Amino acid sequence: MVPVKITIQSENREIREGPATFVAFGQLTEKGAATYVRYTESKVTGMDGTKTTLKWTDDTLTVIRHGTYEHRQCYERGRNTVFQYRTPYFSVPMCVFTRLLTTWKGEKRWEVNLDYDMEIDHRPNGSVRLKIVIEEEEISGH
Repeated sequence: MVPVKITIQSENREIREGPATFVAFGQLTEKGAATYVRYTESKVTGMDGTKTTLKWTDDTLTVIRHGTYEHRQCYERGRNTVFQYRTPYFSVPMCVFTRLLTTWKGEKRWEVNLDYDMEIDHRPNGSVRLKIVIEEEEISGH
């Protein structure tokens, strides 16, 4: 496992407030064609007590949450996916249509870009753009 910094920029294009940015620190590993990043959510995201795993391949992204929040969100380029969004307070069906999913790997840096349309409880709830940047943390010899 490689220590990494995860920067997630999220923007709902229906809301004109601009993107929200979240930074976390976690671990990355690559297994076969899949890349995995795991981190602990903070109070800033409202999901304190939850561990999140991001798993991606060339055309899929899966967000797996365990703890206070329990759910599995799947995004597959050009397809609708349906899942149950579970919180400590409620559970609601969600559907996303993934318009764009791109992944990129450089030296000590990974990037996932995702655009999707979202329905919550069978009602349109906007179009979301995510940019996820993962960078290896520099290990200091001090």
